[in-house]
Amino acid sequence: MDRKEFHQLVKDGKAQGAYLFEGPEENIKTSALQSLRKALLPEGLEELNESVMDNPATDAIIAAAETLPFLADKRLVLVREHSALAGRGDADEKLIDYIARVPDSCVLVFMARGKADARKKLYNAIKKHGAIVTFAPLNDAELNAWIVRTFSSMGKQCTPQTASVLSFTVGSDTALLRTEIEKLAALAGQREEITEADVHAVATRSIECTVFEMVDAVVAGQEGRAFGLLRDMLTAGEERLGILAMLLRQFRLLQHVKIMQYEKLSTQTIKQKLGVAPFAAERCIRQAQGYTGGEVRQAVEICLQMEYRVKSGQHNQEGSLEAAMLEIFALRKKRLG
Repeated sequence: MDRKEFHQLVKDGKAQGAYLFEGPEENIKTSALQSLRKALLPEGLEELNESVMDNPATDAIIAAAETLPFLADKRLVLVREHSALAGRGDADEKLIDYIARVPDSCVLVFMARGKADARKKLYNAIKKHGAIVTFAPLNDAELNAWIVRTFSSMGKQCTPQTASVLSFTVGSDTALLRTEIEKLAALAGQREEITEADVHAVATRSIECTVFEMVDAVVAGQEGRAFGLLRDMLTAGEERLGILAMLLRQFRLLQHVKIMQYEKLSTQTIKQKLGVAPFAAERCIRQAQGYTGGEVRQAVEICLQMEYRVKSGQHNQEGSLEAAMLEIFALRKKRLG
């Protein structure tokens, strides 16, 4: 079951039995739990009808689930980070058997951080007698729509294009995005509209965004800016080999653009086939204009060779990325004379 199916279930008042919330999207997972709380628990009686436990014993779970709700139709029992779902041992048979007997007066929710261990008996018991609710990362359209809605809830307006710029700049983690959205909303003050200029001015850039900007600088022949951005990433704790992998990925994207342009595909088709956010695809196409197909191919080879030398011990990681970047800058200088 995905988050949309679960949301509809809650909306229809049909939530019952045992559920496992898993998946990497922790912020949306928490929002789904809040929606369930709001639907089940009468206002003012929340504490009387909810039990929240961290990796409790089986008897504690059963006792909470068997307690009758007070002036409500159902109780909510929340179990966080059960060891059996986190891969630390197995649940006892008593709990596994109980999953099929959760009373109609209770909704039992197990919360796992990230992906739960699907090999465990408890996982399979919930899957058989209840439901596994997976909270996967939002796709580009969902993410941008979420950004627009979140700004709207704060009394601010944001166009889909600005939302795309923000998600590209910050990344797809909605918890980080919410922090940035709150910062942008505070910056805007009484002004309702959030602009792209606001995003560029204050949003915290992800490593992917910074690598894009670094490639922009390389394409433009701006060595000082490119190495300044590299220094910023290293100061922030990023590893050279990780940045090199991102640089390789970026030039592979440019290589795909060049191949598709050679095949005379339309710009819209190229954007769709790249498999990145629309805003990022536009930047890839713009970056590719600064290279010939042969130069992009050579840039990919430079990154691959440097990665191989570092991983095989032929080259120290220190200075490896800088050396690769200088070789890539030399490609452009050679063509321009």
